[in-house]
Amino acid sequence: MPEKLPEVTMILFGSTVIILLLTGLIVFSLFISQKRKYRFRQEKLAMQNNFDQELLRSHLEIQSQAFESISRELHDNVGTLISIAIVHIQSLQPINEKKQHAITEASSLLDEAMNTLRDISRSIHPENISRLGWQNAFVAELDRIRKTNLFTVEYTEKKYPLSIELSKQVIIFRILQESLNNIVKHSGGRHIAVQIVSSETGTMISIADDGKGLGKNLAELVQRGSGLRNMLARAAMIPAVLTVENGKVCGTVITLVYKERITKI
Repeated sequence: MPEKLPEVTMILFGSTVIILLLTGLIVFSLFISQKRKYRFRQEKLAMQNNFDQELLRSHLEIQSQAFESISRELHDNVGTLISIAIVHIQSLQPINEKKQHAITEASSLLDEAMNTLRDISRSIHPENISRLGWQNAFVAELDRIRKTNLFTVEYTEKKYPLSIELSKQVIIFRILQESLNNIVKHSGGRHIAVQIVSSETGTMISIADDGKGLGKNLAELVQRGSGLRNMLARAAMIPAVLTVENGKVCGTVITLVYKERITKI
């Protein structure tokens, strides 16, 4: 019996080693499998992100071309018709004081319509952003809203000399333009407060209104509203962080933070 003890011990030891090796092999196989699955998910996610980016980029290019075409049509066709109408009205011979007043009023309204049309045409044309820069183009958009007398506008800025590539400037401007458009159409407010702070590392833009706010179902609004979805998708392209939330007292606060390293001019 004592002679068989070493043999039993060797068998047990060998079995233990084999079990440990098999266990290690199984664990290693599972680790490799999980790693491959993780890599596959990451590659799939990257491909999806690239596809979404390319799709959005194509959408923005098409939209930019459409804006340019609309801007040209407004300027060349509608603008020309208004100009002709103004000339015809100014050429009318006044018959009496009452009709003269009506002619003057009509001419004044057409002049105002022409100025508004010119402002809209400039605001949607990409070349305007290239010429002025996104910030000056945005200020011009605020001035256009202020002239309607529907809103009071409060604007503060802390400038820093930055250079942002034109494609990103266009995206930033379109996000802010859509924000203002939503406020004018949906907020029901009377006041817009804008703050822009630029530093060495980026820019923060805050747009607040005193309207009715978004309520509690922000996620549902994002799903239903293509405007908000487009804003979030555009921000992700730059990349930037866009937040949309209810104000502390009332209204909505939209904040765009662009933190990518920017080169000094």
